[in-house]
Amino acid sequence: MAEQNQKQEQSALSRTASAAGAAKGALKAGKAIAGAAKGAAAGPYGMLAAGLWENRKAVGKVLAVIAALLLLPVVFILSLPALIFGNLGLDDTAGDVLNDNTLIMENIAEAETSIESILREKHDALLKEIEQEAASLGSDCEYSITDDFSDRIIYESALVISQFCASQEDYREINLKKLEGMLRDNTDGIFSYTVQVTDYEETDEETGETYTIHHYEYTVEYAGDSYFSQNVFHLTDEQAQTAEEYAANLYLFLFDTVYLVEVNPDLIPGETGNGAVDLALTKLGTPYSQERRNQEGYFDCSSFTYWVYSQLGISLQHGGSNTAAAQARYITENNLAVSYDSLAPGDLIFYSFEVNNRYLNISHVAIYAGNGYVVDASFSKKRVVYRPIYSIRSIVLCGRPYTE
Repeated sequence: MAEQNQKQEQSALSRTASAAGAAKGALKAGKAIAGAAKGAAAGPYGMLAAGLWENRKAVGKVLAVIAALLLLPVVFILSLPALIFGNLGLDDTAGDVLNDNTLIMENIAEAETSIESILREKHDALLKEIEQEAASLGSDCEYSITDDFSDRIIYESALVISQFCASQEDYREINLKKLEGMLRDNTDGIFSYTVQVTDYEETDEETGETYTIHHYEYTVEYAGDSYFSQNVFHLTDEQAQTAEEYAANLYLFLFDTVYLVEVNPDLIPGETGNGAVDLALTKLGTPYSQERRNQEGYFDCSSFTYWVYSQLGISLQHGGSNTAAAQARYITENNLAVSYDSLAPGDLIFYSFEVNNRYLNISHVAIYAGNGYVVDASFSKKRVVYRPIYSIRSIVLCGRPYTE
């Protein structure tokens, strides 16, 4: 009985802590905050009310938790997906997680690792299926596989986590094990492939006889983030809205608390930025390669931006490195950060697609070209491309590498 009471008390404290931390943030941040989650995942105020009702005898302890947390400006968002506080569930959170950004990031990283591992399993299973089909082709056939996902699968981890949390009617069901089960059971169709057959003639050098070769081009395709909402979590419209709110709040938490960077409102756009865009556009189509990033005729994302600005006399390095994360440090430590709303041609856009323990968890950089477009050395496209700006939610930093 004592153990049961302790569990109930812990449940109340965990839910109350979530509400208290969020309330503090609303007061401190003074920012636009997505609406409190309703219904399925019960927003933090709902958690607070339920916790107090279930544990009326623990009210004193609960109020003590609120008082302590309101003094610690840590979680300043009205509603966050519960999974980030503990992958075993809110009732089994480790330590003072609401006041420990490092622990929250570890939870997110663990969830991301699990999601990516399962997606990789599904990808590899499809690749095996393609290879088995190709092995059965006739002797007059050959094949090749175009697979943009062999090295990396890009997905919106914060949105997947948020959709899972919004799909659960009982917060006690929000844990990593259940998320893993839902992903394994419902993602068989997230990767698919198409086949294109072309013919060409070959001539036997000895006999002079001409024969036809049938070439099968297999292309691996990824269904994208919409697949999770529709096919994995089967969200209602209301749940989908809740997930969007969770995700918006999580991005706000990451970028305004964990990744907090002050922008410089005094930076003025100029001809240097236009010159950067002009140079970048001369390299469209250049092959992408991380291994050959420093060889002429190849770029990865950061060697591309480094090359562009080096032509303009600006060395985008920090600590002797010119990786995307190092370039981001160059931006922040030289007070060159700008807001997304004030982007101008030539500005750098830094993305975080995963928790990778680099600076701001940055994994990609692009050059803003103006009119809603970017130029970047694209991993997925395997070349330098000019395309509409994308994955806005994953942008963690924008910078103007020059001053006029």
